[in-house]
Amino acid sequence: MIIESGTSLRDTRETIGLSQAKLAEITGIPQHALSGYELGKFELDKRQLNQLQSVLGNAGLVSGTIARKKRYQSHEYKAVVHDPRRVDRYAQTLGNKLYLELLSSLSSERASLAGTAISLFSGCGGLSLGFAWAGFAVKGFLELDPALRRIYSMNFPHAKELGADITKLSDDKIKAAHSITGDVDLIIGGPPCQGFSLSGKRDVNDPRNTLFLDYLRFVDVYKPKIAVLENVRLLTSMKSSEGHYVKDEIKREFEKRGYLVGLFDANAKDYGVPQHRERVFFIAVRRDLGASPSFPDLTHGQAGDGDLFSNFAPCRTFADACSDLTFLESGETANDPMHAAVAHPQHVIDWLWDVPEGQSAHDNDDPSKRPPSGYNTTYKRQVWAEPGATVQTTFGMISGCRNVHPIATRSLTVREAARLQSFPDSYKFTGSLGSIRTGIGNAVPPLLAYAIAKHISKAL
Repeated sequence: MIIESGTSLRDTRETIGLSQAKLAEITGIPQHALSGYELGKFELDKRQLNQLQSVLGNAGLVSGTIARKKRYQSHEYKAVVHDPRRVDRYAQTLGNKLYLELLSSLSSERASLAGTAISLFSGCGGLSLGFAWAGFAVKGFLELDPALRRIYSMNFPHAKELGADITKLSDDKIKAAHSITGDVDLIIGGPPCQGFSLSGKRDVNDPRNTLFLDYLRFVDVYKPKIAVLENVRLLTSMKSSEGHYVKDEIKREFEKRGYLVGLFDANAKDYGVPQHRERVFFIAVRRDLGASPSFPDLTHGQAGDGDLFSNFAPCRTFADACSDLTFLESGETANDPMHAAVAHPQHVIDWLWDVPEGQSAHDNDDPSKRPPSGYNTTYKRQVWAEPGATVQTTFGMISGCRNVHPIATRSLTVREAARLQSFPDSYKFTGSLGSIRTGIGNAVPPLLAYAIAKHISKAL
């Protein structure tokens, strides 16, 4: 069987009645990669193509997979007894104390005024918080989701609400917003990433892919000294409906408006955030300022591992973020209402109970202890002494991607996710748990934003 293209793979799979999820399971190729290949968004490497050929050529494996019925489990919930060995491992680290002291000091100390800003696509305020820590006064914000607007307003009561749906704002309304806030030094924001990210369908005609043009309408009116635009790292491989790289189109649009533009890759863990989170930042500097766009130097990371004379601090870990919090198992609560564990069915607890850190229930030797579908980034434990995995909006789902606590057998709590994102405990969250999780999962880590803001403040 020859797979010549993504289209031929899809046709073959649908002809034999094999789901994309089951194909991902038996090949070990992530489902999002198979989806992207079938949609013609990107290519699989030679090893993956060979694996597809091998698996689809194995008639017995394929027919057995297709015939296999999903193992339905009764959803029984039982209290989970605390294992003393696990509780003993759950000890507060020195790094945790220092991390909490840092977040507290940034939140309580008032930095001297470094400049002014407005925030677009504000979410719950992670990017704005980092810039506020660095001394930037955020004078206005715009956010579509009413639940996230409420969270933002609670934490930035002096910022004027400039609108909701940016696509519905006329140029006259943007000028009216400018008259309310006055000139600002910066525009900051990140258009929603779903149209760009591999976790979505990466549809080249997704209207969210051109929201940066609405961002630029604010640039046209405000003419800020510097603009900061954030998005997922995989935006760099995304193409427009005309076949051009989106990143190049963004650069050209800024340049047409008189800005020098730099595109920078960043991983939050390299700037002291206790989380592996890759993003890209466009930094646009107005030409008349006579400065070039640049990005802050790394402060943490592997460059310092094992080197006594390195200026790099070691990366912060999951334990550094969360080891002071009450140890919870499935369904348990603490005094902090944001630190409450989702209750999981007993069969899921059984799948995961003996899974080591960094591994998935799909890796279990006993087939009866493996989930019936998915791939080995799901039902997967994080690692206590390493940076946390990327916090997503689904962090409360134990079946999600790397959402299992390193030691306890449950998904992450809201407080743990907020800590991994570098939100201080004093940050106010309100509304439904779904809205709060969405805000936290989509936010720019404030500590990463702070590093960028401090770097920009020197240029200003």
